[in-house]
Amino acid sequence: SDSNVCIEGESGTGKELIAQAIHNFSPRAKGPFVVIDCSAIPRDLVESELFGYVDGAFTGARKGGRLGKFEMSNGGTVFLDEIGEMPLEMQAKLLRVIQNRTITRVGGHETIPVDFRIIAATNRNLEEEVRLGQFRLDLYYRLNVIHLMMPPLRERPEDVEYLVPYFIRKAASRLEKPVPELSKEVLDICLAYSWPGNIRELENVMERAVFLCEGRVEPRHLPKNLLELSCHGARCRLERSLTSISVQPLQDAEFYLIQNALQESNGNKKLAAQKLGISRSTLYEKMKRYALS
Repeated sequence: SDSNVCIEGESGTGKELIAQAIHNFSPRAKGPFVVIDCSAIPRDLVESELFGYVDGAFTGARKGGRLGKFEMSNGGTVFLDEIGEMPLEMQAKLLRVIQNRTITRVGGHETIPVDFRIIAATNRNLEEEVRLGQFRLDLYYRLNVIHLMMPPLRERPEDVEYLVPYFIRKAASRLEKPVPELSKEVLDICLAYSWPGNIRELENVMERAVFLCEGRVEPRHLPKNLLELSCHGARCRLERSLTSISVQPLQDAEFYLIQNALQESNGNKKLAAQKLGISRSTLYEKMKRYALS
């Protein structure tokens, strides 16, 4: 569709990748995909960057003027990254452009029609920003026609076991090295880590590991802070498990441990087996024994 999309999520969750995918699968795929980083444009240059300017519009203006990002996006998609960082005065002008589908260059008077579709992204909670008076309510409604929430990596740990080998292959190709083996210890550490930097952090860690290793990625190729935090997290989980289990028959304790592992893994049996340190076939046998579905 041509409906506007708003993508919310923490930094590093892949918001731009999703925006690019939406563009690639839309009828505008053959048109331009223009990225505007709202947090990187100086406040005094936002208007000229977005809407362009005419010849002689201001001191230092390029001779002959310049196209703005919206004109460049004609027939395609505008990706407004970090839209929550846009100054309030520019939000009003952006709203007018979205409503009228026309722009006026800085220093000019002619209104120029532009055909574009908007995808916006932010790591802020825009509803909260509206409540605090830092984001316009009318602009929020215009952008938030289709709302997508990108969950952080710590909320989808089952993705880690697929992303780790993928990023290893990708890094090996970029570094022109043979694809190294992956030790089980590295995968276990990655599954135990909370990834505050999300997928971007995971990709960077895997590239570092591939760069340092010789044929096999081992724990010693991972950053020190990742090893410490993952070990601390595993130790805390173990301590919580031990203190929460009172003295009871061994079979009862096993039943509750398996039940909790399945709940924490949202029914993902492969992940639950990893948490318990057993094979999936063993987990299936125990589930059958305890009539756990």
